[in-house]
Amino acid sequence: MLVLALVLVPAGAALLALTVRSARAYYQEVTQRQNADVAANLVAQHDLMIGHDVDLAKLADVAKNLAMTNPGVEVYVLDPAGRVLAGSVPSERLMASTVALAPLRAFLEAERRLPLLDTDPRRGGRAVFSVAPLAGGGYLYVVLTDEMRAGIAREVQGSTALRVALYGSLAVLALVLLGGALAFFLLTRRLRRLQRAMTAFRGAGSQVPGTQLTAVPRPRDEIDALRNDFVALTRRIGEQVDALRRSDRVRQELVTNVSHDLRTPLAALRGSLETLMLKGDELADAQRAEFLATAQAQSERLGRLIDQLFELSLLDGDAVPPSSEDFPLAELVSDALLEERPRAERAGVRLDLDAPEGLPFVRANLGLVERAFHNLLDNALRHTPAGGAVRVTLRSDDAGRVHLEVRDTGEGIAPEHQARIFERFYRVGGGARPGSSGAGLGLAIAARVVEVHGGRLRVESSPGEGSAFAFDLPAAPRRDASVKGRDGGVRTAS
Repeated sequence: MLVLALVLVPAGAALLALTVRSARAYYQEVTQRQNADVAANLVAQHDLMIGHDVDLAKLADVAKNLAMTNPGVEVYVLDPAGRVLAGSVPSERLMASTVALAPLRAFLEAERRLPLLDTDPRRGGRAVFSVAPLAGGGYLYVVLTDEMRAGIAREVQGSTALRVALYGSLAVLALVLLGGALAFFLLTRRLRRLQRAMTAFRGAGSQVPGTQLTAVPRPRDEIDALRNDFVALTRRIGEQVDALRRSDRVRQELVTNVSHDLRTPLAALRGSLETLMLKGDELADAQRAEFLATAQAQSERLGRLIDQLFELSLLDGDAVPPSSEDFPLAELVSDALLEERPRAERAGVRLDLDAPEGLPFVRANLGLVERAFHNLLDNALRHTPAGGAVRVTLRSDDAGRVHLEVRDTGEGIAPEHQARIFERFYRVGGGARPGSSGAGLGLAIAARVVEVHGGRLRVESSPGEGSAFAFDLPAAPRRDASVKGRDGGVRTAS
């Protein structure tokens, strides 16, 4: 508001001064243009010189006649140097006795720009004039001051109408300032609200509360756009803080779970070894072999857990090479089933494969996809009881994707667990058979592998009816695909 006032008040004063000056200049120009030939006509009609002297009687008659028609007009005779020789005003009443010659010569030129001002001998100021050269040398100089109009102007300056106009201008200026204040208040109200929200957000520290501001659906100006940017920024920061909190919580759970899962096999391994060291000679061969088998099994379990942790850390750290290759997914699945068939037979679980002929190759990281499928297959076998079945289905679609599904007839997963089964170290239960529980990393690794390839591992499950895990991969350019495994058989059925 101070800036607005400092701009409007001087600007108004300057405009008023410019208006007054322009009106005065216009009046002077009109007066001088209308009376430009007065001096020339007087010289042509009256012989005011007697030799080199001024005919004072004729000069007085001329001044008297002019005063009757235009009061205030004064006549002076100048010598060639611009000095006043005589005039309609006595010399003792003159305030200036010399007139500048430059404006006189400019007036006598053919092209002249009016108004031209020169000395007013009586008043000492400057006034419009008319001039004409005299035959004997010198000039007839006529000052075109209108005393009546000047008096009227002085009266107007002190008139009620002028005061009303002045007060009206001041009132308009005040209204403009008040309107500007209201406009600035309405304009900055949104900025103040945004500033308070930003201050509260900054002072929240680690809490990072959500701002009470909401995004404007249709921004009208830059302030609305700034508000939308702030709302989006706070949401983004809130999401990042929540992600950091979840990451910290996962890290704490990771340390706890790793400690627990490492402690169990280490305790069993240490117990078996201590028993062998203390009572090795007293144990029968069968007992000694049992303790050695236990120690070996626990060491293998410990090695698998460490390998899974290392593999998961590589996947989480984006250390996986982005290299991809084209390979037949059906052959990879067929070979994996062939490797797991003895284990499935011992557990009494049937393995089936449904893969149509001519299935396209996929473009992906072969090692990672093989690891993900092995984890899904291992999970299905561990949670499928004897007499059940695990079925792997492959198919392609028109969108250029190859889909893989691993379905089992195990105990299934309750709905409240399905949202968390892909979290590391999260375990629903102990499995379908004793000793079948894992470390809770297999599904997490499989889900991360699928994410690395731009997909999402999906699950469908009902308690008591089994579970199905599925994902898809991009198909490679068409080529002849073989679905034969290492035993030479076609894997389109069990």
